Amino acid sequence: MEKGKNDFFILTAPRSGSTVLTRTLDQHPQIFCAGEIFHPSDETYHPEWQFPFIGKKSKKGFSRTLFTLTNYIKGYLTAATHIKNFYAVHDTKPIRGFKLMNRHVTDFPTVWKYLLQSNKKVIVLVRTNTFREALSSFRARKIGVFHSNEDASLAAKKVQVNAVQLKKRVDELEAINSNILKLGKSFNHIVLTYEEFEHWQEMLDKVFDFLEVEKINMPAQLRKISAANWRDGVENYEEVENIMKDKYAHFIN
Repeated sequence: MEKGKNDFFILTAPRSGSTVLTRTLDQHPQIFCAGEIFHPSDETYHPEWQFPFIGKKSKKGFSRTLFTLTNYIKGYLTAATHIKNFYAVHDTKPIRGFKLMNRHVTDFPTVWKYLLQSNKKVIVLVRTNTFREALSSFRARKIGVFHSNEDASLAAKKVQVNAVQLKKRVDELEAINSNILKLGKSFNHIVLTYEEFEHWQEMLDKVFDFLEVEKINMPAQLRKISAANWRDGVENYEEVENIMKDKYAHFIN
């Protein structure tokens, strides 16, 4: 296989299944797949390729503003070189990819410009049910766990959520997903939905065909931390239903 021919990135939004997809693809013998290398997290998957941010990101205040401004400038000047170097290495596997979140398109404009010019393949990943997408994020923050490969009991843990803020986030995600789908059209791309993960191997085979690699059976590398029935994980589910039912009844039922 020609090295670099099928290099790619995953274009997505939070809580859409990108972490489990990234880590599973990385287990394929022909694919190297890193996580959010342009995110200042201490838990970046394949941290050896994380962009070298200046300082630590604070939750709020002037220090957060300073961090954002400083690293926007650094990113503008050096991030394109960083991603070029990432794709230049094919020491162990012929195909390389990473995860690019929707906000990184504007946070790192020179990276996006490079990707547009570089003929990379794109896996566009969205979650059709934006209510569950938003709720997943709210629950993860409440229980303090965003991903797990062991503790299935987390799905039954009940939390109280701010119903008004939840609906606001669903509205935002509707716009974000629409933009992601639009951005993907500039590339050789496929569209995956989180809902397709219910047919896991069939979904993987679709990706393997797109990347032109061997189809092999691969288990998911992480467990779900949300209950099948969302009401089982939300204490004030009746309040949530009342807020959501007029506009998003098709998502909550």
